[in-house]
Order: sequence, then C-alpha cells, then structure tokens
Amino acid sequence: MINPLLPWFKPTMNAAFFIDAFQGVKRDLTDKIITDPTLNRAAHNYINSQTEFAKMLTNNAVDLAHYSMDCITNRYFPKKA
Repeated sequence: MINPLLPWFKPTMNAAFFIDAFQGVKRDLTDKIITDPTLNRAAHNYINSQTEFAKMLTNNAVDLAHYSMDCITNRYFPKKA
C-alpha cells in the first residue's frame, strides 16, 4: 500500500539508499575537483570509510529502535503463559 502522505517514498528507499546517494555525489565532486590520481584515490578511500561508518551508525540506531520497541511491547502487552 502506498502511503498517501509520502507517495514518492518506496520501501527500497531506506537509510542506506540515501547514504549511498549522498556519498555518490561526494565522489563525483571529488572526481571533478581533484585531478591528481593519487589524491583522488585517497579522497575516495576516505569517502568509502565515511560511508561504512554512516551505515554502521544507522544500522545500530535501527537495531536499538527495534529492541526498544520490543521491550516496550513486552512490557505493556506481556505474553500469557
């Protein structure tokens, strides 16, 4: 079902999608600004490290949110034995 408030949003548009899109723009800009191949490679390595770190942070935040919601749900709606 498509959310009427966010018709442009698709399930594949998760945090990793937006991180990759933003980091891709940064890579394109460094390709245009830095012409030296060695410096360009170093800049790309730095951007790749930033990408991995950002994805790690978002995965941790999502896992923490899932855990918190599970704890709250179990607290307010305990399973009957």
